[in-house]
Amino acid sequence: MDLTDDRDFSERLSRFIDHIAVNEHLIQFRRKIMLYHEHVNTLKNKASGRNRRTYIFGSQIEGTTTIGMMSDADFLHRFDTFRLFLDSENEPLQPHDHQIVIKVSIDECASQYCVLTMIEPSTQARRFRKLDPIRDPVDIVTFFQRIGTLSDGMIPHTVMFEAINQPSVILKPGKRHGPAENIGNNDIVRAYFCKSIPKQCMFVFERPRPGHWPSEKTLKKAKKYGVFIVPQGPPKSTNICTYDYFEYRWRISTNLTERLFMFSLDSLHLKAFVLTKMIRKELFVPEYQDRLSTFHFKTAFFFAVENTRPDVWRVDNLINCVKYIFATLKRFLTRRDCPHFTIKNVNLFDGKIERHEFPKLVDKLAYVINSLRTKLEHMQIDNMGKTLNKRSTIKNDRSIYCSNTSALLMYVFRICHLEMPTYNNHLLVAPVNYRKAEYENEYTRFQTYYRAPLGKYRKYEFELQSTMSTLASILASVYLEEKADGREYNNDCINKARQMYTQSLKSDIIGNYMRYASFLFCNGEYDAACQYFDLIENLIQEDTKSNLVNQLLISPSESLALQIAKQSYEQTSKQRRSVFLIFSYEEAMCVPAFLRYELCRGRLCTLTSSGVGLYIDYDLICVQIEPYLYYLQYLTYRELHKEPKQSEALKKLSIIIEIIKSSRVISFKKNAFAAHGFCDTSLNMLGHCLELEQKWESAWKNYTTSLRLQPEANAAALHLTRLLWQVIQSLRT
Repeated sequence: MDLTDDRDFSERLSRFIDHIAVNEHLIQFRRKIMLYHEHVNTLKNKASGRNRRTYIFGSQIEGTTTIGMMSDADFLHRFDTFRLFLDSENEPLQPHDHQIVIKVSIDECASQYCVLTMIEPSTQARRFRKLDPIRDPVDIVTFFQRIGTLSDGMIPHTVMFEAINQPSVILKPGKRHGPAENIGNNDIVRAYFCKSIPKQCMFVFERPRPGHWPSEKTLKKAKKYGVFIVPQGPPKSTNICTYDYFEYRWRISTNLTERLFMFSLDSLHLKAFVLTKMIRKELFVPEYQDRLSTFHFKTAFFFAVENTRPDVWRVDNLINCVKYIFATLKRFLTRRDCPHFTIKNVNLFDGKIERHEFPKLVDKLAYVINSLRTKLEHMQIDNMGKTLNKRSTIKNDRSIYCSNTSALLMYVFRICHLEMPTYNNHLLVAPVNYRKAEYENEYTRFQTYYRAPLGKYRKYEFELQSTMSTLASILASVYLEEKADGREYNNDCINKARQMYTQSLKSDIIGNYMRYASFLFCNGEYDAACQYFDLIENLIQEDTKSNLVNQLLISPSESLALQIAKQSYEQTSKQRRSVFLIFSYEEAMCVPAFLRYELCRGRLCTLTSSGVGLYIDYDLICVQIEPYLYYLQYLTYRELHKEPKQSEALKKLSIIIEIIKSSRVISFKKNAFAAHGFCDTSLNMLGHCLELEQKWESAWKNYTTSLRLQPEANAAALHLTRLLWQVIQSLRT
């Protein structure tokens, strides 16, 4: 390959990565969203009396993933109830905010690990017994129940994974993966924080380096970040510690420093790193899974950037930049030692790569380096090879990178449709009395604490009010379940939910009004529901004039996506909640019975990881607010025998469905999803109304149209089956 051809290929490769993953607008949008969720989740925790802070790490906040990679989001919950200090420091004289004091000992441990010891455990336990009984049980009750049996105060890392107070029959735990618990598409780590930096973590500041990266300014900032202490011991396959003491070892983590380093890099660096991750996923993961992990590649990437001149990181040299990263990793594999970038005397291969695998990996990396262009031209992930080859003979042709299938547009659609879950559904199989007690405790916590943390967080108050709306719906659903089962119904208790619903309306978010109206219908309060219908309809008409999310829904375009990416995420979040409404399984009794079919969509899904457009959680009921309003109006006026208004609601529902169907459909990687969002559910609601009108053929047509637009994971399949069964039953009689 001559140098001119090398440069041309690098530039085309750069444009492709710019299009599918790494461009300045998308990187900044991702980081803005994730940092926003950090602040909001921290605020929600404090508003519920939980003294913890949320962080997001990994590719989602770094901006180093693609749609084809299907990357998880990595959450870390820092438990601020615990105050840690190094054994080389003086013990804090007077703990504040009811903090538990813990000593971090590092001298007798391997470099990346430590031992935690509680100071005067019996005294601290007595002090915490005086606390509010509704305090977070994970922080307090479980901790002291576990530690109270130990005389020496040593804390096992397993305490972070235990739930002593909950019977195992009701738990729906995630899978353990190192220090993380995997739930859905999220990896969740519970950790402590130590403000002081252990001596082995000073390695990154003190070791000799060329000097151009990380900059002195970045290093100075990193010195203020401290470290996390996460619940993971050394690999048991090594001799780092004995099996007897494995559960008493905790790992030191420098996530914040590593994230800062990633944020300090420019887009060309990130493009090179994304390419290495894509190659890893396609060529190495099938054989080595996570044993040759993304973190190994990231570490090689850091050392490659640090030890390579800045002027070589150019767009026309991108393919060689990828080779530098692979060459660095190959060097580590050759000497069977992958040093940690920020912690001294750590070999990241320990407990990961088997001794006999090193020569094989060295040879494979050498082959990839020597045939890198060929490998890239045949990559299947994100259609890389096909896209590159399609335009390989056309010079300076950028049209392929300027369509409505860009990563920015796809990501904006995803964010506008879906929201971060507020509650984990770990109580789904619990008895109703147990769930009722848990949700009432949550209600009490929220009412007790939610006003305290505002202040600088006041601009996020609408998020707390939306959380109130969701909690009210969850609480009300339990009581409606009791009512449906014919059990004693306590109106005083349902008023707790009603109080939270009305509190949530202060935000003027349309979704909160709609959630309350949905509850009123399901509770048989039809006249009260009608009082909100006109108000909601007027709010929708006013909102559509300035709501960019709604405009994107009607007429999707790259320019609109860019406008949404540039506006504040608080504004985007409010706009989204005025267009879409999402009910969890825990809220099922607060939606009409017909819509509960939507919770079965996951059983009708055969999509693989390469065939997902929006990463929708199929345990949710997802509706567009305007069609849902007309659907509720139709059902309510039908119950009240107001035929003219019932007919008017059906007409409005039919009109909005026609507008939805005429919207454009975006296609990406042979997967199509309706740009209008949740079109299948809207069509299913119209089909149900037509069934009630006994217009069976029209209902059938709506369900088949719904299924054609959304062939996978669509409740319309159940409705078609149900109608066929009714026909069969009628023929039998």
